[in-house]
Amino acid sequence: MLSDAWFALLRAAVAAGARDRVLTLPTAAGPVRLRLASVTFAGGSLLRPGRVRDVRVEATDVEWSGLVVPRAHVHVATLDVRLTGALDPAGVTVSGTVPLPTVQALLARSRGATLRLGFTDGAPVVRWSRAPRAVALEVRPEVDDAGLVLRAVALRSRRRRWRLPARLPPLPGSGLPLPGGFRLEDVVPCDDGVAVRLHRP
Repeated sequence: MLSDAWFALLRAAVAAGARDRVLTLPTAAGPVRLRLASVTFAGGSLLRPGRVRDVRVEATDVEWSGLVVPRAHVHVATLDVRLTGALDPAGVTVSGTVPLPTVQALLARSRGATLRLGFTDGAPVVRWSRAPRAVALEVRPEVDDAGLVLRAVALRSRRRRWRLPARLPPLPGSGLPLPGGFRLEDVVPCDDGVAVRLHRP
């Protein structure tokens, strides 16, 4: 979960005119290091009590727990600045593209080094590390109670493709936990990774 300290540090960065600076932001899930590219908001002030609307943050080189995302966008619908200095965000959406090596690293953390993720004809596939030329398993990223999971949809061998029965269970151990309080709203495979969007009311 993004803590008050995250927004307090962001507010301090805005006050100091910090652009293109590397910041380390404390969160309940561990520190996040990023380069602040831009901060905009529609009304109000981050420096005095009141309500700030439509806060948009663009960050690059986002690092968390040894993983790197090249670019991320954060949108906060409203941010209440209290007299005490505490900040109360509502409607937080985080979006970005998780590169293939990062997805592979996450998969390796949950499954070990037995599976390798790649793309065939634009579709994400997994292969067993010990037999990289063997039949590949085409997967579809989905969202369930475990977070982001991979569901098998077809077998691929060279140019042949065999569809698997609908609604097979997710691959064991493929569930990737989400930051506390967030839910995964969308996940779309793309050429260089997986585009994701998280939301917290």
